[in-house]
Amino acid sequence: MTAQGSATDEIGEIGVWVMGEFGGRLPASVISRVLNASRRDLEGRIDAEELAEMFHALCRFRLQRLVAADERTKITIRR
Repeated sequence: MTAQGSATDEIGEIGVWVMGEFGGRLPASVISRVLNASRRDLEGRIDAEELAEMFHALCRFRLQRLVAADERTKITIRR
């Protein structure tokens, strides 16, 4: 298997893992957009051997930022 093929397999596995981690906190469509944007941002700029690790870190950073922003905007009404 080539380095590119291996990176593609790892990226697919990371996508599944990230969906599982953030699926209860963000809509699947948002997670999918973050995954696709992160991959586009990294492809061709990162060594194929390091692509999966950087992809994982970038996706988690972006998704954690979205979750944090969502938590800051929630309003609790107490009676």
